[in-house]
Amino acid sequence: MKISRPFTQRVPLLALALLVALPPAASAQSASQTFHINAPDVSPTVVGDVEADLLWAESRIAERLGPFPDTVSVWVFADRAGFTEALSEAWGIPETACWMVGAADDFHLYLLSPGAWGEEACEHDPDDAEHRRLLVTHEAVHVYHGQVNPSDDIGLLEEIGWFVEGLATWASGQLESAHAGRAAEALAAGEGPTRLVDAWSGPYRYGVAGSLVAWIDENRGRDVLRAALEFTTWDEFEA
Repeated sequence: MKISRPFTQRVPLLALALLVALPPAASAQSASQTFHINAPDVSPTVVGDVEADLLWAESRIAERLGPFPDTVSVWVFADRAGFTEALSEAWGIPETACWMVGAADDFHLYLLSPGAWGEEACEHDPDDAEHRRLLVTHEAVHVYHGQVNPSDDIGLLEEIGWFVEGLATWASGQLESAHAGRAAEALAAGEGPTRLVDAWSGPYRYGVAGSLVAWIDENRGRDVLRAALEFTTWDEFEA
């Protein structure tokens, strides 16, 4: 349920914060003790790239948040039909939009093979290695968050959706790359949120939400940020 409590008394603080800137596997590889890759019909070159991205993601997440509590099954699909079928079986999603190339829950990470992005995806450059690595890491952060959070599904925690997506944007490194400066752009355009619940909305949402998480890290400390990974309600952030 979305909250409607106005956030007007905290607008100056918010503005300041924003300025801070499945079927049986035909093949399987293990990138680490944490990630186990299943990549039927995907080329060894692409699988190797994803494996390297996952190793980078594991190191990045461990440094910023901590080690994974449990293992993760990574499924890489050669085409969108397989990707969509997997999400349909897992979550009942009938179709996937062209921009959707990754998804995650507590123990699974699903990817449309970067080798298929050129023909079966939009907004994703298959030749941009940094973009691919940060996207994979973003989804891996969601898995980590799901494993440490007591909720059955962090994707259903709508009132703290800004934190769920902001955490993945900040921890992955996307705030320093694709979404760098986007929160400041939102304020300059007069589109900065006036309520925290609205931070995860509009075209600037990744940069806005990521900047809020960065603000927590820089002004409240890494221990406070890590503790917030277990929050499931708005009230816990207000406490």
